[in-house]
Amino acid sequence: MPPEAAGRKILIVTAEYYRDFADRLEEGAREALAAAGAPAEGMLTRRVPGCWELPFAAQGLMRRHLPDAVIALGVLIQGETDHYEHIARETCAGLMRVSLEEGVHVALGVLTCRNREQAAARCGMGGSKQNKGREAAQAALGMLSGHPG
Repeated sequence: MPPEAAGRKILIVTAEYYRDFADRLEEGAREALAAAGAPAEGMLTRRVPGCWELPFAAQGLMRRHLPDAVIALGVLIQGETDHYEHIARETCAGLMRVSLEEGVHVALGVLTCRNREQAAARCGMGGSKQNKGREAAQAALGMLSGHPG
């Protein structure tokens, strides 16, 4: 993979509500960025309490740090009420709005899962090779290199 991230500033904003999953998503994103040539000092990592806070934090941090791309990470697990649906919809809409308003790509690494088992599989736990944090970082890199598809 060419060094798409060399000399770039990339912001990773992670919702830590499900800390075990958040740590794995962030680890996958950081590994993908490092493999693409991002130096550790070019990766800005910030944590927020939950997914609801991601759009607000991303926008404020974008204005302060002027990153080339943002990777938003988090996990939402469906419960017994509609709360999950509202948070998922508004988090995604908020991140898209921030991306468009600020003119900086926000890669979506927010998982919406029915249960903890699905979340674990998508975070690379339990023997799974999949890591949606890594995939979000790869999407950000694709946008930086001019190859969004």
